[in-house]
Formats: sequence, C-alpha cells, structure tokens
Amino acid sequence: MNSLIEFHGRLSRGDKRPANPGGYCLQFQLHGHQKSGSQRDKVYWEEVLEDVTVAPGGFYRVVLGQKMPVDSKMFTHGVRWMSIRVVRAGKLEDENGFRVPVLGQSLILGRDIERASQRMGVLEEKLAVAAGSVPKVEQFQTRLKRITDGIAALQSRLVAVEDGGELKAVIRRIEALTNRLDEVDKDEGRLDRLELEMEDLVGPQGDVVDLNARMDSVESRAPELIRNLRRRDKNAPDQLALSELKRSIDGIQVQIAGLQTMCSQLESLVGSGVGDVDPESIGAVKRAGDVMTGGLTINRGGLSVQSGGVTCRGATVTTLDASNVIKAPKMIAEAFELRGDLTVDSAKRSLQIRAIEGRQASARRDGSLHLNPRSGAEVVIGSEDASKGVDVHGAVRADSMVSQSSGGLAQIFHATGALEVGDVVRINDSGERVARVRKAADPRVVGVVTDSPGLLLGGITRTGAVSVAIAGVVLCRVEAESGPIEAGDMIVSSKVAGHGCASADPDTGSRLGKALAPLNKGRGLIPVLLTGG
Repeated sequence: MNSLIEFHGRLSRGDKRPANPGGYCLQFQLHGHQKSGSQRDKVYWEEVLEDVTVAPGGFYRVVLGQKMPVDSKMFTHGVRWMSIRVVRAGKLEDENGFRVPVLGQSLILGRDIERASQRMGVLEEKLAVAAGSVPKVEQFQTRLKRITDGIAALQSRLVAVEDGGELKAVIRRIEALTNRLDEVDKDEGRLDRLELEMEDLVGPQGDVVDLNARMDSVESRAPELIRNLRRRDKNAPDQLALSELKRSIDGIQVQIAGLQTMCSQLESLVGSGVGDVDPESIGAVKRAGDVMTGGLTINRGGLSVQSGGVTCRGATVTTLDASNVIKAPKMIAEAFELRGDLTVDSAKRSLQIRAIEGRQASARRDGSLHLNPRSGAEVVIGSEDASKGVDVHGAVRADSMVSQSSGGLAQIFHATGALEVGDVVRINDSGERVARVRKAADPRVVGVVTDSPGLLLGGITRTGAVSVAIAGVVLCRVEAESGPIEAGDMIVSSKVAGHGCASADPDTGSRLGKALAPLNKGRGLIPVLLTGG
C-alpha cells in the first residue's frame, strides 16, 4: 500500500541559525542508519520538492509521497531516518541538521486496515452463501439444541451428586459403622481372634473347608455372644476381684500345708537327734534349679537372668516401667501381655512371641505386624551414624514415599571411562553403556552422574556401573564459556566433555533440565532440575 507522509521540519544555515524566510528547493531521503557516511547507510526512498515555503524561524511543513509514493513495507524491519538537503543552482549542499527518525506507523496502520477490509469482504461473501443454505443452518440449530439439552441433563445429575444432605448422611453412616467396629475391636482383641479363626477355615491346599457352615454357625451365635460379652463386661470387676481373691487363698492354703509338713518333719528329726539334715528328706528344693508350682511376683528390680534363658507358657507384665524386663539371651512365650514399653537391649538377644497384645503393637499368627494401627506409628530402622537400611523381599506398598536425600530419581547404567559425580552422560553408539557428552545439544543425553540418589532403580552401584539421575534436582557440571547461565535457563549438553550449557531454544530431545542457580563465567557445579525431552 502506497501513502503520504506529513513532515514538519526546521531549516537552518551553516552557522546553525534559522534560515531566512522564502522558497527553497529541498531533497528528502529515507535512510536505514542514523549516522551519515556509515557503511550500512542505504537510501530506501528519495523525493525533491521545489518552492518549499519556509516561515520565519526556519519552520516548514510538506506532504511527502506526492511525486514518489512511500511504500509501507520499508518500515517492516524498524525505524527509518529522514535527511534534508538544500538544492542551490542544481547542486546539493550537506545534510541540514540531524537526521529525523520516521516510524511509519500511519502507513503500517493503513496497510492493516486495507487487509482487514479485504478479509471482511471475503467473510461477508461466505456469510451470504451460508445464509442462502437454510437446511444447513437448521441442522446446526438442531444439533446445538441437542447439546444444550445434554448439558442440562448433566447439570441436574450433578446437583443430585453435590447435594450436601445426601453426602452428610453417607458420612454419618460411615462414622456409625466405624464406631461399631471400634467397639468390637477394643474388646480384648476378640476381633483378632475371630480373624485367626477365619484363617483356620483354609485347608492345606488353599481350599475353603465348609465355609458356609462355619459362617452360619458364627452368625447364629452372634446375638448370644454379644449379650454374654455385655453381661461379662458389666460384671467384670467383681469377677476379677473374686478370682484373684480365690487364687490368693488357694496359694496361701498350699503354703500353709507345706509349712506344716516341714515343721512336723523338722520336729521329728530334732527329737531323734539327727545332726545333718538332707534338704531332699524335708522336701526342700536345691537352689541349683528351682521349680515353682505357684506364681512368681517381683515387686521391684525386675527379673535378671544371666544365662540359660527364660522359657514359659505364659507371661504377664503389669508394671508401667517394663523397659528392662527381658535380660535373657532368648525368651519364648505363647502369650505376652504388656501394658508398658518392651526393650530387648542387645542385638544378640531374641524375642519369640506368638501373640502380642498391648497399646504399642499387635501381631497375628503368621500374619502382619501392626504398629499402633489406630493412630499410626513411625518405624525407624538404623541410626544417623550407622544406617544399614532395610531389605524387603517383595513389593513395597505405601500411600506415599518420602526421601530425605536430594539426589533425585536415578537408574543404574554400565559406564564407559572413569566418570565423576556431576558429569553429563549420554548413551553410547551401541546403546548399552553411558559415556561423557562431547557434543553440543546431543539428543542422546540421558542424565547426570550422582553418588547420593533419593530413589535408585536397577539394584545397587557396583564395579563398572554408575547411578545416573534422570529426574529431580541434582548437582551438574556446567560451563559459561559459550554464554552466561541464568536461573531458569534450559540446559543442554556442551561440547566441553561432561558439561552442560545454556540454550535459548533447544531442540526436542536435547533438553537436559532447567538451571536453578546462575553461573556468569568459567565452569562449576550448579543445581539443575532434570526434566528430559
């Protein structure tokens, strides 16, 4: 599109004073550079106007483009600079004053308006054609009505789903069921014993042994069992007190009978004049191996066994401070009830218990070990000074996994050459090993060598293999010799062996990650968020 330019200027004489009023012949040129005499000083347009009226003060106004039209395309790549020269007696004088910048926004705007007018004309023609095709419009309106009806139906269904009343009713029902489950579960572990009974229903070949009959039997006895449990819970304190009193009376009676027998035997021996008394003759027990027929009560100090171990069919610890109960190399018990803390204070000592009941832990026979299942618990393996980790022979299932290390996700690869931590590596030609990158923006780049990965895949590090971080944040060797690195720049492989560098627009497949710290010059290690691709 060709157009005109209205230009205002001020003409001056050689001594920089304003030119005298009158008519002048002026030459106007548009250049690509601001300075005259430049090697890139290209003239894009030129026009000579005769009898240009100059007012007092050297001011003048002209309309350019009447003789030589001004093309808007010459302003596509930026600003152009206008130079003015006076023509006297057919000769050109030097440029008058400094070059004036010309943006050409009015020309570009006029070109865009003309294009928009052309596109509006084409659109009006298409609308006219579409308006003439009535069946297509009606078909479109029918499809639009079907879509609207479908959206309305979905909205009505969502209203029912989002109804707060129904959701609250479901929540209340779940809470009621949870409370009922807690009531059954806290009743002295009877839920665990019911689960053990259900496990006994499975035969040696994995088949179910008369499951329906056993379930019918359990269901038929459930109401009576609940009534008995409630009755027993109601009378439990009195029954326990009576049973304890009866057991104490029986023990006292046995001790009294034994003492009476021993006293009568001692009297007979003293009366007969026997000097030495054999412990076995009077029914005493040698201290080398005591055998107790009653109970053992230790009020203070705990139980300490130096050797030989403790073997029992049942053990009850009622003290609140039970952290030093187990001192034997090995303790075997059928049942163990603990109301306090339990500590086995040596790695050489072991504890074998078929069932554990208490607030700290619970376990089922040949089943899972539940640590504080009601409120959750933390399991700590190893220590900060000597951490050996944990070996799990099977799948690990968890709602979430948290790694305290910041080494990212790594994979074990076979290596070629001596690699160091932070080296940027790529797949070799055979695709079997990794090696240092030596090519800029190498599309075969895979990651960064690390010695402390947060999560390691492919086993453990071994001779001839390295762990390569493929995701997450890791320290990476980079160089700023080809350009400074700013935080947030994309990082690709560099031509410097084992290093990365910044790239403004990397190709797909060559991106290594994103820089998380700057590096203005030289080489160094910076954290990089590995993204790949």
